[in-house]
Amino acid sequence: MKKKLLLIVMATSLLAGCGQSIPKLSNGDEVLVELGDGTKYSANEVWEDMKESYAMQIVLDKIDNKILTEKYKDEEKDINDYISNLETSLRNNYPDETTLLGLLQQSGFASMEDYLDSQRTYYLQQKAYLDYAKTKVTDKEIKDYYKKETVGDIHCVHVLVKPESSASADDETAKKKAEDIIAAIKKDIKSGTKAEDAFKKYESDDSVTYEDLGYFNKGDMVEAFETAAYALKKGEYSSKPVKTTYGYHVILKLDEKEKASLDDAKDKITETLAQEKLDEGGTKMETEALIELRKDNGFKWHDSTLEEAYNKYMNYLLNS
Repeated sequence: MKKKLLLIVMATSLLAGCGQSIPKLSNGDEVLVELGDGTKYSANEVWEDMKESYAMQIVLDKIDNKILTEKYKDEEKDINDYISNLETSLRNNYPDETTLLGLLQQSGFASMEDYLDSQRTYYLQQKAYLDYAKTKVTDKEIKDYYKKETVGDIHCVHVLVKPESSASADDETAKKKAEDIIAAIKKDIKSGTKAEDAFKKYESDDSVTYEDLGYFNKGDMVEAFETAAYALKKGEYSSKPVKTTYGYHVILKLDEKEKASLDDAKDKITETLAQEKLDEGGTKMETEALIELRKDNGFKWHDSTLEEAYNKYMNYLLNS
């Protein structure tokens, strides 16, 4: 979209820059391009054909970027770091400049700068969506979530056995090894070894992964691991291997803290519930967020064609 408009501007600039006299139509419009048979098209004529299809989104991107850059100006460093890391990652994955530019152009971007601008706007919009969703979270929802879902941090160590492949035979072998580890740990503890020391023996075993996970809370680990860990009592270890996408785990819970107060947990709960609302609301809620944001910043059209196209597009998004 931007590339097409850029080509129009470049073409006009080239004509003017060469010192040529730009021909005009009978109505006074400057000619943008012509054919050998005398057919001529003006920039205004092309603009009228293009504006409903391309101009609206370009304008909205510019407006949203300006509004959101101001809204999140205190987070400018984080935003710039995100964009810089994104560019570095792209260039590391595609060190050949020609290949990288070709891929970007295939995706509709004229340059790296064009792509990064779009990603900056996207990043800012994601923040705006979440902030909008937070305004829809009620105190009752926060209190209910706190009562039912909020828990204290837990401290665990685990031993992980990874299958060598996705084959069922390798999966069974890994499961059997995890069961053998549980039996060995149980034997060590019976002989007087502390549970924590029994687990730590596997720190030097290259065939498995031993890890002290420190303290964590809900949402920090994969669901199956998290569920199994929270089900254990302090000092207890898993009596059966816990399967996740990583393999088979043997878990020891070392400690569990009291859950945070409602005041201390409120911000995190609000963000969690807001994300749930966004996931449920999808495009409709995202559209509502941007419409409200633009209205709050005095957004209005001075072109009736674009205004009509905008209203139709927003209504489509709200009702799709």
